Amino acid sequence: METSSRKPRASSGSLHPARIGKPSAAALLAGLAALAIGISDAGAGTIYKGWNYAIDSFTDGSGGASYEERGLAFRQSGTTGYFAITGGMPLTGVAVSGARNASIAPGDLYLNFSSHNLDTQAEFNDSRVFGIRFASANDSLGNLNGSDTTLGLYKDLSVVDLAAPQNHGYTTLQAYYNAGYGKPAANMGDLDTTAEVIAYLGNGDMYANIARGTKLSDISLLNQTALGNLGLDFAHFNAAGPQTFGFSFDLASLPSGQFTAHFFEECINDGIALKGATVPEPGTLALLGLAFAGLTLRRRR
Repeated sequence: METSSRKPRASSGSLHPARIGKPSAAALLAGLAALAIGISDAGAGTIYKGWNYAIDSFTDGSGGASYEERGLAFRQSGTTGYFAITGGMPLTGVAVSGARNASIAPGDLYLNFSSHNLDTQAEFNDSRVFGIRFASANDSLGNLNGSDTTLGLYKDLSVVDLAAPQNHGYTTLQAYYNAGYGKPAANMGDLDTTAEVIAYLGNGDMYANIARGTKLSDISLLNQTALGNLGLDFAHFNAAGPQTFGFSFDLASLPSGQFTAHFFEECINDGIALKGATVPEPGTLALLGLAFAGLTLRRRR
């Protein structure tokens, strides 16, 4: 639950500052910290060792073990955000003859801070929706034969469905369900049922790839060892797959607050979503607290 510090409501007539109780700087800082914690908890899924985990079904990946996504995790440290993915698909994709780039790779990760769903192509262009391209082997940004392998955080998104026929995948999410995949529970991580997935993403085209966007910042790829040193532990949930990788990025270009993150494989054979939150860095909270404290001191003169 979010909390806030409110000044006492004055009665009618003149104000006498000496008679009105004023919160101390420490109390204001505590309130601001509680606000930050409230935002984080409100959007959090399963928290363990500082990471927020979304665990997917282990048996809903169409195409076999290489197409099975098991988990997605997020953590924030200061102004740096981290995402980690575990499953059967490697970062470099799975070699598939006849696919657009001779492989099927993970699609891009979308971060939705807006109040609306992402069930139409146009909604991805909202100013509070962002995309992260983390797999240089995928078909995003018009990549063909390695023509654009740029990675990074993007806004002003134009997205595209390249699942079928380009990547021998499903024409729609409903086609994936009709083929017998998708589970009543743990269907897509924190979108826990088929009904939740359809409410959020629809059951038509799934836009796994960014076609165009405005780049905001770079990302840094992280291997399993580096992520483990940051406390990542998918094994705690018995979810560790044969492939675990991730990336870090600067949160400065993102708003604070709750978000839903999701990605699909380019063929739409599996995907996963996570509900999380970003919070202001501690230094920002401290500066706000000092500003309130200064205001209190000036009123006492």
